[in-house]
Amino acid sequence: MARSTYLILIFLLFSGFSLSAQNWKAYPYHEEGTLIYFPQDEGRHPSEPTEWWYANGFLTGLNSGKEYSFMVSYFYYPAFGFDGFRIFNIADETDGQFYPETLPCTYPEISQDMLHIQALTWGGGSEQWVTLTDNQGELIPFEYQLNAQSEYGSIDLDFAAVKKPLMINDSGFVYQGATAYSYYYSLTTLEVSGSITLGGFTEPVSGVSWLDRQYGTFNPSTGENYEWFSVQLSNGMDLNIWELFTPQNSIPDTSAYRHFSIYINDSTAVSTSDFTLERLQFVFTPDQEQCYAKQWRFVHDTLDLTFTTRHDNQEVMLPFRFYEGSFDVSGFAGTTPVTGKGFAELLHRYQHPEIRIDQPDGSFTEGGFYPVTWQLLNPDDGRPVYYDVEISLNNNPDYEVVAQHITDTSFLWDNTGIEPGTPFRVRVKGYSIDSTLHGSDSTSQALFTGISGSPAGHTGKQAVIYPNPADDHFIIRLSIPTSDAVLKLTNSQGRTVRIIDSVHGNDLRIKRGNLPPGIYFYKISSGNIVVASGKLILR
Repeated sequence: MARSTYLILIFLLFSGFSLSAQNWKAYPYHEEGTLIYFPQDEGRHPSEPTEWWYANGFLTGLNSGKEYSFMVSYFYYPAFGFDGFRIFNIADETDGQFYPETLPCTYPEISQDMLHIQALTWGGGSEQWVTLTDNQGELIPFEYQLNAQSEYGSIDLDFAAVKKPLMINDSGFVYQGATAYSYYYSLTTLEVSGSITLGGFTEPVSGVSWLDRQYGTFNPSTGENYEWFSVQLSNGMDLNIWELFTPQNSIPDTSAYRHFSIYINDSTAVSTSDFTLERLQFVFTPDQEQCYAKQWRFVHDTLDLTFTTRHDNQEVMLPFRFYEGSFDVSGFAGTTPVTGKGFAELLHRYQHPEIRIDQPDGSFTEGGFYPVTWQLLNPDDGRPVYYDVEISLNNNPDYEVVAQHITDTSFLWDNTGIEPGTPFRVRVKGYSIDSTLHGSDSTSQALFTGISGSPAGHTGKQAVIYPNPADDHFIIRLSIPTSDAVLKLTNSQGRTVRIIDSVHGNDLRIKRGNLPPGIYFYKISSGNIVVASGKLILR
């Protein structure tokens, strides 16, 4: 059993017990085997080119009962005469209103041995994020005070961590993308109290927060795009999840591109790349300019969770466009239902699928089967595409679906029973799992069924398949021997179910294996040449 599975199961069995004292609530603090030291690494690191201090949180108005969320991030990244910039968002979760603001800033004070930031934003605003002190002036470990203001409102909050720091990738050091790295930890749950002002109305608030701390060479402005999630579950578990995309929109299966860390309790935390993250819904921004994922399914061992963003309008416009907003969580930890909430930071945007049908041969291969093939010009690992293949006969403007919801980029259409010489057109539609993203392509001119002779790219070799229908096995006998060919078997939905390489000789004996009953199509190819093709029925 995997280590993370074992630890999560132990947690589920004993989740009602306190497993450790809070011996981490003291400065100095260092977890053995990690690279992070407190309070020093809460301060600035002049040797690292990029770093930022980040907090998000959920607040409840104690007078109005309204629900709010916020996000604040201070970046140290000198440019254009400023030390960096500050992003400050407030959301009225009750009314669905979102108020983002990004401003360049200078840091008159920024400590290198503790969290102590004083920021002057462009326009003269003064803000601070500092570690609290007691009556003797001593630092109070993992307790902070933050005030920030924008043209829309302000927050003045005290934070107190209730869980030990979560070291990302176990050590607090993680490679991110092709060449970048970050020193990285999270404080996954902090109790928050203070006040909020929004739209001229001020009220006391309380709630919970999440704090992230990164410094290194990874830069969201110039690095590879990503989707990031902070998750706080009702059973006390907290998750920090990353997936990064290459410039080609792939997600390599390595810890540099996909990793998550989970806080289980003050004694146990795990980091791994052993999880799946499936996008279930997509949504366009209100101006229809950008498309982000809206719903995900996250699975890791006993955890099976669904994240759904609450609002579609929580997009930050500067220093670049990205989504930063709240989501709800539902699912299971083992057999126990759990709920939760979190924040998503989405820099990866999705496009409609672009499809191009390959140049057709202009006629059918022998036996009345026409191979339709196409290309997806903009693949994206975060947006699998499903396809429908449609045929129009006799110049009819209406198309009939002949294959639906297939994932292969080829389909062998059976035209037996259609009169030879009938004109037809082909259309392929592609769409995301929820059909928000979609595209199509069609043949530009009519083709014709049943034209005699061998089409271009077809050798004209004869093939006999027997027994047909078949039970346990079948044999394909070629009239002329072949060598180094490839046999591809597809089902009636166009899905490839078997590929056999290095086909030689005249007689090919194929065992059925676990193929279910149905209609199948075979094609034997050598390079770009189709040696033979036909239909097979399995009983």
